[in-house]
Amino acid sequence: MKSADIIQHYEEKIHELQAELNTYQKRCEQYAQAYDLLQHQLKELQRYRFGKKSERFIDPEHPQLSLLGDNASLFMDRDAAGMEIEDNIQIASHSRKKKNKPRKELPVRVEIIPVSEEDKQCSCGACKTVIRYETKKMMHHQQAVNEIIEQRREVVACSKGCDGEIVTAPAPLHVLPKVMATEEFLAFLIVSKLDDRQPLYHLEKQLRERYGIDCSRQTMARWLIDLMFPLKPIYNLLKDYVIDYDMASCDATTLQVLNEPGRLAETKSYVYCVRGGPPGKSVILYDYNEKLHKQFVKDWFLGFKGYLHVDGDNFFDLVGEFANLVNCNAHARRKFEPIAQGAKGKGLAKEALRFFKELYKIEREAKNNQLKPDQRHDLRQKKSKPLIYKFKQWLDEMYPTVLPQSPLGNAINYCIKLWPGLTRFLEDGRLEIDNNLTEQEIKPLVIARKNFLFAASVDGAKALCMHLGFIRTAKAHGLDPYHYYVKLLKGIPHCKTVEDYEKLLPWNITQSQAATGS
Repeated sequence: MKSADIIQHYEEKIHELQAELNTYQKRCEQYAQAYDLLQHQLKELQRYRFGKKSERFIDPEHPQLSLLGDNASLFMDRDAAGMEIEDNIQIASHSRKKKNKPRKELPVRVEIIPVSEEDKQCSCGACKTVIRYETKKMMHHQQAVNEIIEQRREVVACSKGCDGEIVTAPAPLHVLPKVMATEEFLAFLIVSKLDDRQPLYHLEKQLRERYGIDCSRQTMARWLIDLMFPLKPIYNLLKDYVIDYDMASCDATTLQVLNEPGRLAETKSYVYCVRGGPPGKSVILYDYNEKLHKQFVKDWFLGFKGYLHVDGDNFFDLVGEFANLVNCNAHARRKFEPIAQGAKGKGLAKEALRFFKELYKIEREAKNNQLKPDQRHDLRQKKSKPLIYKFKQWLDEMYPTVLPQSPLGNAINYCIKLWPGLTRFLEDGRLEIDNNLTEQEIKPLVIARKNFLFAASVDGAKALCMHLGFIRTAKAHGLDPYHYYVKLLKGIPHCKTVEDYEKLLPWNITQSQAATGS
């Protein structure tokens, strides 16, 4: 063979070996990603089964860090990732929060326990007088009263027997005229199911065994569904307050509905929780949707202009065409938290959590000092904005060093992808750093769902959402949900204009008015 042929042969061999080496390198990367993912899943399962559920992060190496000073340098230099922070740790003195007394004042019934007549006589012959009382307060319970109200409408006729002179007293207006239950009983069912989290089959058994009332769960469910239609104007008015204000938030959770047309019973649908409304007229609503979630959210918020707190779910992509999405930093933090909990020693996930810890310290400072929105905006511009800028630099530098499909790579990519929304809270002091307040309003539904498990029909799911929204809005304005519902159900039949319905909104009713029904 000629030397040129030999050189060409070896060059071809080198290219083949190089291609084979590249293939093996890619396989090694895939195996490393798969191993990293499986290890992360294993640690998550072990933590879910045996560990703590708390997301609180306490760095064992640095239990306390300064607010911004020396720690900010962590996010400036890539080489600083995982390095020890030299910082003076000052432990504040322990203080215990004073428990808040219940806002609701219970009625007090005074019982006078007299001194016997014999003991009232003094040895000198005079009669002793009461100078004070030894007081003891005791909690008392009186069992609920369930009774049958028999309405008898008078029918009068002329005593002389004149034709056509028979008159019957008009029936009192009722929110559901054909239902054999008072507004108080309907309010009891709604509050028991959704606020007390009692499934209807529990209520059915309780009413039958304790009070001898035969009311099936199917009947109770039909009543709750039928109430949707007369209450719809109230729901629409509350929704208008959300749409007309320039700030709202939205979150979603799953709900199983058994009898959905064209869908299996095991298919999960979603309930959306929406918070909004101007100060003093805050609104909490829920709505149900089974499919086409992006379009549903867009249609729900049609006409809304302003800031919308959301998480990173793609359900909110279309609504972002006309609303400024404010993404949740708690969700971003949650991506790093399980990685940091499963890691030993130092690591990038712990560095990210240190950033969030510093950021939330600034938010806590604003809350503790009860800063107004303008003041909170100034504080964020002064302290949060520089810290966030340095964290973004740190993310950009760290991302090329991690496997893109690893849990840590996904966490960093999540922050980079949603960075405009994650930092939008800096634009307005009224905005929150996360969507936790809306998640807190999702929790009552989640806890109730653990008891009733599912909704039987689409109408049942929608009724559940409407009633829970009214209950949560009433409680947000300091109203007892039972008393508010009684007033609402009694007032609806008398409403003829929008102004009449407006009077039944929670902020237009005082607690005393709701309790007395006036």
